[in-house]
Amino acid sequence: MTALPPESEAPLVTTFQGAAFAAPKPLPRVGGLFIAIYALAMFGIWMAINLPATVTVALRIGEIDPANKTTTYSMVAGIGTLVAVLANPFFGRLSDRTRSRFGRRRPWILVGLAGTSVGAAVIGLSDSILMFILGWVLMQAFINAAIAATLAIVADRIPESQHGLVGALSGTASSASTVVGIFFIQAFPTSILAQIGLPVAIAIVFGLALVALMKDDKPAVGERTPFTLKEFAGSFYINPRKSPDFAWFLLAFLLINLGLGVVATYAVYYLQDQIKVSEADLPGTLFLTFLLSGLVALIVAPFAGWISDKTGRRKPLFIIAAVLMATGMDVIVLAQDATVFIIGQTLAAGLAIGILFGIYIAFAVATLKDTSTVGRDLGIVNIAFTLPFSLVPFAAPLLLGSGEDPNYQLLYIVGGVLSLTCIPVLLKIRASR
Repeated sequence: MTALPPESEAPLVTTFQGAAFAAPKPLPRVGGLFIAIYALAMFGIWMAINLPATVTVALRIGEIDPANKTTTYSMVAGIGTLVAVLANPFFGRLSDRTRSRFGRRRPWILVGLAGTSVGAAVIGLSDSILMFILGWVLMQAFINAAIAATLAIVADRIPESQHGLVGALSGTASSASTVVGIFFIQAFPTSILAQIGLPVAIAIVFGLALVALMKDDKPAVGERTPFTLKEFAGSFYINPRKSPDFAWFLLAFLLINLGLGVVATYAVYYLQDQIKVSEADLPGTLFLTFLLSGLVALIVAPFAGWISDKTGRRKPLFIIAAVLMATGMDVIVLAQDATVFIIGQTLAAGLAIGILFGIYIAFAVATLKDTSTVGRDLGIVNIAFTLPFSLVPFAAPLLLGSGEDPNYQLLYIVGGVLSLTCIPVLLKIRASR
């Protein structure tokens, strides 16, 4: 089976059990209303999980188990990451196979939002760590059902000439959700139910609007096959021989995200231990650091997506992102004060990530050969994005312990090198320029 040229507006040829179907007519361009509702739905869905993951979970654990909050938080965060890694491609696989008369994506958006609501209620009412973990597992599992189904809409309904823009809005929605979500923390500083419930309510409102707009969501085609253990295992595996371009993309995406994992995970400790920012100045420095990088990413991502749509080229932008990531980390290594550190952080976690967010979904879709598994495949892309945030803290002590003091500079140098190693991998991809 041969993939259509990346410039084509037609969806990729779909196969089912080895039988080839003719490519349907080119997808029509979607209007501004659909793009706006889709972006708002992604914004609400991401905020429903990002705000708890970054703020609310830590606050609630501090209330339930103040004496062991750091250890407990690490355990809960690890369990949540594992559930998310497994749930996203699994539910993506289920949505790919769904033959409901309501379509194949809409049911899982609804199921995901309903399950997320139950998990949020359990967390808000929890009075023990066990009950809290149950709620967090429910939230992570079901929000990823909604994420997997919603991301797949890009391949289902959006022509390639709009993949960059719509994909960029999906990426920026994640960044914007945390920034906006902070206002809920400020408005309801003592109400965990409000902090965790209001973002979920927003996700439900915009998610239902998207479901209502997708009345023509089509069920999966072809003969239904049993969902066996082998089929389940296939939710997490890509055969590089059958999908070489997609496999190369996943490796490149994983490598650059290993660099991001260093930048995102160790900023606080680098400022404390390497730059020697005082305890009194640390909150303000962190606020400025994350605000600048977040705003830059929000501005750059849609612009990068627009450029990739206009030029039809994804590789050059991806390579630029990798170079900027490594450059930012080099600047951080050379930093002697907080100002230079913020410049390096903005290059790596702002400009580079903005470009990456603007193109990665469109790039991933361009490397897919088979639209019948797009939900599963984009779920695996999400693994390549989230897995480094678990791998980096696990491997970093080996580098940090290489000197008398924690060797943060070596950690950042290695992170920059890993980011650059994605470039020769990208050059192996043929399905997209």
